Amino acid sequence: MATTTNYSWSTPDDTALVKDGAAAIRSLGTAIDTTVFTNAGAAVAKATVDAKGDLIAGTADNTVARLAVGANDTVLTADSSAATGLKWATPAAGGGMTLLSTTTLSGATVTISGISGSYKTLYGLIYGVTSATGGGLFLCKPNGSSSIVSRNIVDISGVTSADSGDWNLHSTGNGIKNTDANNAWHFYIHNYASTSNWKPIHWTGSYTDNDSGTRPVNGAGAIKTNSAITSLVYSNSAGNLSTGTVLLYGVN
Repeated sequence: MATTTNYSWSTPDDTALVKDGAAAIRSLGTAIDTTVFTNAGAAVAKATVDAKGDLIAGTADNTVARLAVGANDTVLTADSSAATGLKWATPAAGGGMTLLSTTTLSGATVTISGISGSYKTLYGLIYGVTSATGGGLFLCKPNGSSSIVSRNIVDISGVTSADSGDWNLHSTGNGIKNTDANNAWHFYIHNYASTSNWKPIHWTGSYTDNDSGTRPVNGAGAIKTNSAITSLVYSNSAGNLSTGTVLLYGVN
């Protein structure tokens, strides 16, 4: 008796004398019916998924379930406590920068507070800074403190070294020209979340002084505290800040 290639259903040989054609057809039909029924029972129904992006995940031996699509920009992550053993999650912080806050400078003081301690370094970009009164210094106090910054600044006037009551993001020599929105700096605070060490700092930038001269500046030093840096307080020594933006990033 011949058989089919894939499922081995019995069929008459090409040369066989079929005495009972109805029985042969019934036997073949029964074999087909059994195979189709078995395969259908083992198949995953289309109704298991409901929406674009749904996944089918195994939950046990020969058992599957729907995992709904996650939120935008989340990634598929193994989680043995989840019903499907999988979940959608925000990517863990890795290399690169994460924007923590965007802050507008306006008024007597501006505080960036609640800074996350989940990164290795804080990076800040400051631009468009103007103030109501000329001649002032653009200041930053880590954690609002007036006595924890030691720095060494180099600009076209030379080198200025001091422990400072205010962390100056430019030279202490000639005040900033209050109407020039081209004043801009960037800075790093390393190891800022440490509760046992001082924090190395470095910043560079350029500003226009009261004589309309452009003064590039490069500064470095340390924030002398064993407390984590959780806030930055900005001000201008001569009067209210008028405009400016601070972009603060966490870096790993």
